Amino acid sequence: MAKMTKKEFCLLDYMCDILDNFYEKNDLEYICASESIDSGNYNNDEQLEWLEKYSDLWNKVEERFVERKYK
Repeated sequence: MAKMTKKEFCLLDYMCDILDNFYEKNDLEYICASESIDSGNYNNDEQLEWLEKYSDLWNKVEERFVERKYK
């Protein structure tokens, strides 16, 4: 039996999963959130607002990730 190793949690990976679930639930094309905003890849104002909030959060998490990685 192969030994399973525990994968380290990565918030960026988790956020990608959240975005994938959003696209699947809303039957939208799978592209990055900022491209969705720019290209109109949403069906209503609620989806646009969600994408804008997600994109803001993504930028903060990514900035923190880079700061920690290259500290």
